Amino acid sequence: MADESMTKMEAYLATKGSKTYNPYYNGKMSYTLHGRDWNQYVSEAFPDIKDQTTSENIFKGAIDLYAENLVPQPDELRGFSNSIVPLLSRGECPVVVDSEGTPHFPEHYEMVSDGRYTIACIFTRSLEQMEDYMTFVYSDGRSRLFSKPVPEDLTPATQDGFSFVEEKAGNTLLRFALDDKGFGASLASLQDRVNHSIIDQTVVAEMYARPFWYLLNVSIPPKNPYLPAGMRTGEEEGIQEHKTGASGRIFTSSGEGPFGQLTPPTITDMIAMHDSILDKVSQSTGIPQFYFKPGAGTPPTGVALKVLSKRFNNKISRMRDDIEPQLEELATLLNIEKTGTRQDPKDPKKEEKVWEFWAEGDDLLQESLDQHGINLSQMGYPLEYIASVVTPGVKLDDYSDDTMDDPGVNPAVPGQATDMTAPGQRGLPATPGQVQAYAQNPGQRAARS
Repeated sequence: MADESMTKMEAYLATKGSKTYNPYYNGKMSYTLHGRDWNQYVSEAFPDIKDQTTSENIFKGAIDLYAENLVPQPDELRGFSNSIVPLLSRGECPVVVDSEGTPHFPEHYEMVSDGRYTIACIFTRSLEQMEDYMTFVYSDGRSRLFSKPVPEDLTPATQDGFSFVEEKAGNTLLRFALDDKGFGASLASLQDRVNHSIIDQTVVAEMYARPFWYLLNVSIPPKNPYLPAGMRTGEEEGIQEHKTGASGRIFTSSGEGPFGQLTPPTITDMIAMHDSILDKVSQSTGIPQFYFKPGAGTPPTGVALKVLSKRFNNKISRMRDDIEPQLEELATLLNIEKTGTRQDPKDPKKEEKVWEFWAEGDDLLQESLDQHGINLSQMGYPLEYIASVVTPGVKLDDYSDDTMDDPGVNPAVPGQATDMTAPGQRGLPATPGQVQAYAQNPGQRAARS
């Protein structure tokens, strides 16, 4: 008979409360980077700020760009798109295939794992039954269901008051995990700074006509902090600062004028600070900078675009490698047909059937020959050498339609196909310095040894 009380691990998962970053993804987030005075001023000047939705959501932009490159192609796996955003935000997510062979892709969950054995707590709600469910799933196939009525005001369920319903076997729990633990913490920190910067610009705009004043050419006695309070006089207090709430600060003293005004920060300075925060998004995520600042100049094209996107493509490739073993196991459980082929690593003369989770054409890495490779091609270096040393990972088969194997095509003749990497192309003559520099690169030294 199943134990109807929660185990220590189940109770731990039920109350774990990990950050889900859902408010960040949905654009409703807190403004946490401020002090008490800043908070008081913003609360007075902008009382509805906590209920607003940010108009510059870099968190959602970065997550969505990665998510759209990780959605598997097979129709049976389209439900995995529900788990990709939590996976990217939190670094791990569960997928459950029940005893009837139906896959479940939860969005609200808690997990604990030692890398081999995993326990997941999945939170769901049924409006039809008006019940909240808490399901614990184990790597050994067990699942334990707890439930309680939905609150009358439809607010999120609390962790207490759940009653045991049933225990089942025959489930399969898959844990998808990323080696970099997800973007949630780093992106949320940057989003907080972006939000703070937006409010700062608004505050500066409001405060620009409210100057700070100061008094010059005044001889003020030094303040003696060691003098007993009863022996102090007004002359020894020195310059005093008066805070006047939302209207700013005024410094006064017992001396006579003249008065002066401190120059407040300009909107241009605040925008420059705001842009510097957006520049850090590229450093944290690998997404090219122009993606978040499309109005800043002309976006690069051609080879420059491919080179700038290489880091992003490599990160996508690594994430695919992280989750592919679990996707293969899931595809096996769901009896998904293998539609692709690849060379059998054990027998190069044979091909084996594989799943096509992602379109090969989506990888810019397979198409890229950077400027260095084009220069080598113009100097007459073999295309095979460029592909293997300069741009490893590029498949020459992808260029089979570039006339590189057709000696009857002269790319220098107008009207005929042009191939920047064709061996017969009439390129620019290399200078002696270029030849000497290329002869000293590691690939050339290795070829001569």
